[in-house]
Amino acid sequence: MTHKLIEKLRDQLGRPAPEPAAPASFKRALEDFSHIPSPLKRPPTCQAMMIDDCRIIYLPIAKNACSSLKRTIAELGGVIPAKGEDIHHKLDSEHTGLQFEDRSDHEIRAALSDTDWMRFVVLRDPLDRLVSVFVEKFVLNRNIPAQAPTIGPVYQAVLLKETITPEDFDRGLTFREFAEYILSEEPARLNGHWRPQSAYLDHIPFTHVYDVNRLDLLARDLRAHLGRDIALPRMNVSREKSNELIYHKWAPDARPADLPTPKKLSVESFLPDGLHRKLIEYYATDLTLHRLAQRPDEAHPA
Repeated sequence: MTHKLIEKLRDQLGRPAPEPAAPASFKRALEDFSHIPSPLKRPPTCQAMMIDDCRIIYLPIAKNACSSLKRTIAELGGVIPAKGEDIHHKLDSEHTGLQFEDRSDHEIRAALSDTDWMRFVVLRDPLDRLVSVFVEKFVLNRNIPAQAPTIGPVYQAVLLKETITPEDFDRGLTFREFAEYILSEEPARLNGHWRPQSAYLDHIPFTHVYDVNRLDLLARDLRAHLGRDIALPRMNVSREKSNELIYHKWAPDARPADLPTPKKLSVESFLPDGLHRKLIEYYATDLTLHRLAQRPDEAHPA
């Protein structure tokens, strides 16, 4: 028996070792993950705009002078919307070559690491932004059908209804209901118009960060970068200038129809102490970033 065992071992040792199973090819492995988009092609980064001739990258953030800046940067890239044409629809529905989603990762990453490129973003006080979007979408334009995809999910969550009627939109929500909906949600689940601005900032190493109230500084830096003059128009202003605003303590709990002059109400009107504290905590990162974006050493233009 021992002899047979020795012969068997000799026989096994004399045979070549079996070839290991061939791993899947690299191409096959890539195909397995082809359905996963590049981080540069996922919202909101995919909507960043790049103009090669000007060496400019701009990341739009909803409610931060987004419409006017998109239009300005698009025109620098040779894309001029027709009169009355919506710039957001044009960029998202056409292959203009101006957005990250139109470009290869290689082209984008080369621009992200090039020191000659100006890469900028505009930030806004998050509570001012929140009141602005409420006034625009949940008060002034709540009955416009095109707003339904944006504001409808908030109505569904607040009213606990699957189907929202025209009467629901007409009655509207209060700012407190809107704010408490936000406070109950994870930031990543929120619509881009009230999602924290900090959620937009991944992937792009910005060279310039601006306060939305100091677009004069952006215009100055763009002129220096381009070597020529450039104008930055303001669009979609949902409230009056700060020195024309008034305060009403009942604003947080008033229905839209009971806000006869919503554009004239101050941010503070909508933020009683308890709600203010909660929103400050929720948007803490945005508040910090906005303060860092301010430049107290820069004198305001006369």
